[in-house]
Amino acid sequence: MTDFTDDSTHMRRTTSIMRILHSFRNIWVFLGALLLAGCAGQIDRHGYLFTDVDLQQIQPGMSQDQVRLTLGTPDTTGTLDGDVFYYISSIRKTLPMGRPKVIERKIVAIYFNPQQSVREVSNYSLKDGRIIDIISGETPTYGKKLTALEQIFGNIANRRSLVDH
Repeated sequence: MTDFTDDSTHMRRTTSIMRILHSFRNIWVFLGALLLAGCAGQIDRHGYLFTDVDLQQIQPGMSQDQVRLTLGTPDTTGTLDGDVFYYISSIRKTLPMGRPKVIERKIVAIYFNPQQSVREVSNYSLKDGRIIDIISGETPTYGKKLTALEQIFGNIANRRSLVDH
């Protein structure tokens, strides 16, 4: 007679090991998907939320007060060649460990004539503007640039002169 118990035990062990390996694979797939989801970035919306209905209500000849009632207080105003109301909306994406990047911008400029009524409505987007880096992160200074050792020894010399007095 042949004893099949050793073969069946071996099969059960192999099946159990395969299930464990399969579950480990599922865990790794889940963790990988979770890590990739964390790298997707965060989307932030700032400013005025435009609707086509609101913008269609703005017609030439409307007063500044009527524009304010329709769209609200402008984000900023200008006074070059008559008054201008600017309504600004932007969408920024921030990746983990990265700086925010503007991916979409919409600016509605409402120009007024000298009688303070709407003359023209213009729409601008990100492609219409220029990127200006206002914050460079470094303020230029005048004078001698010192190395770290020169700064340390200079501070020691300054402290000795304070002690002597």
